[in-house]
Amino acid sequence: MTNVYFTNNNRSSNFMKTLLPIVTLLLLVLFTSVYAEEKVLLSNNLDIEFVLVKGGTFKMGNTFAGAGFEDELPVHEVKLSDFYISTYEITQLEWETIMKSNPSTFKGKTKPVENISWFDAIGFCNVLSEKEGLTPCYKIMRNNSVTCDWNANGYRLPTESEWEYAARGGNESKGFMFSGSNDPDEVGFYKNSSKGMTHPTGSKKPNELGIYDMSGNVWEWCWDWYMYSYFPVLKANPTGVESGVERCRRGGSWAQISKSARSSNRLGSPPELKFNYVGIRLVKNAR
Repeated sequence: MTNVYFTNNNRSSNFMKTLLPIVTLLLLVLFTSVYAEEKVLLSNNLDIEFVLVKGGTFKMGNTFAGAGFEDELPVHEVKLSDFYISTYEITQLEWETIMKSNPSTFKGKTKPVENISWFDAIGFCNVLSEKEGLTPCYKIMRNNSVTCDWNANGYRLPTESEWEYAARGGNESKGFMFSGSNDPDEVGFYKNSSKGMTHPTGSKKPNELGIYDMSGNVWEWCWDWYMYSYFPVLKANPTGVESGVERCRRGGSWAQISKSARSSNRLGSPPELKFNYVGIRLVKNAR
């Protein structure tokens, strides 16, 4: 940083009069550049970094000819509002700080937490929300049914459509098959590149929005019930069908082939089960 000194010398004074507008302009450009990244810290307890995903309309499903599975069809148009999504998968350090335990198989503070059920994931969202003085999104009934308050200001899991939109790069999408590239090795860890384990978050290239690990490393739980095909979406910000047997997970992992790490790929698992290849990423309303 350049030090600026003010003196009574007229020559110096004239120089400063010329310099100050330039410095002001440079600071404005710097501020605009930083702001344009749309990355903010929303969590007071964990300093979790979030990216603002500007809303828009996109084609959801297998838009990559011949590359996908039947449950990625039919391709359909989805409209979403603005939302925040965490830049990285939740790490073991972040999980342990809030939940006071670390269930992960592959230990490492900066590695993604795994070996957590869908119920564990929504529990984390509620506990973190409460610690931040926010309204929790989820209400868990005695029969283990769960409702979500979509207007709450707390943390939650992404819907399937929010997840895919963010993975594709939102309004900045360049149409890549994986999240940030057509080459899975550039953006994620999958079966042929992971050496049989998870890796520290943010180790690979981010996608167009600056989000890391949406292809590979660990699957990420989503809110929606998993169905074997898409139903017509008739409203903005869809939240999926009302009931089901399995909850969706997205993104592929260290244990699966690269095809599973495509942005449109989807899978479901019973919400009570735990796997050392499934973790969590957070979302928060922007409205």
